[in-house]
Amino acid sequence: MQKVKIRILSLEQNGENATEQKYRGRMTEKNGKYYAMYDEDAQSGMEGTRTTIKWDLETTVIMRSGTTEHRQEFAAGSFNRSVYITPYLKIPIGTETKYLYNHFKDGVWRLETEYKLYHGEEPYGNMKLLIEIGEDNFEH
Repeated sequence: MQKVKIRILSLEQNGENATEQKYRGRMTEKNGKYYAMYDEDAQSGMEGTRTTIKWDLETTVIMRSGTTEHRQEFAAGSFNRSVYITPYLKIPIGTETKYLYNHFKDGVWRLETEYKLYHGEEPYGNMKLLIEIGEDNFEH
């Protein structure tokens, strides 16, 4: 497994509520799919959760397990239903992917997604997600 740096930028398309998170993790490739794994921290509010990002050129899947459980799939033109589970409540989520562009350039994967987020059946907002995954040469 290769050490990687992971940067996640999430924002509502009206420009409000932007969040940026940076992690160190590990990445591997298996059968044409790529996987990056990292542990959430207190900043994300999901401490005790392991997140795995799985992708190829047409799909991105974000899987969380631990104190938070969730599996969210993105593929252009698709609608995905899921349940976001915390120790306190279960939240029904819908994800309607408008745009997905995953590409590799200059040693960095860029996973770009635009989607409409639903809370249950109600539209919550138009979101943009950018995930950058690149080699981490930092030695601890």
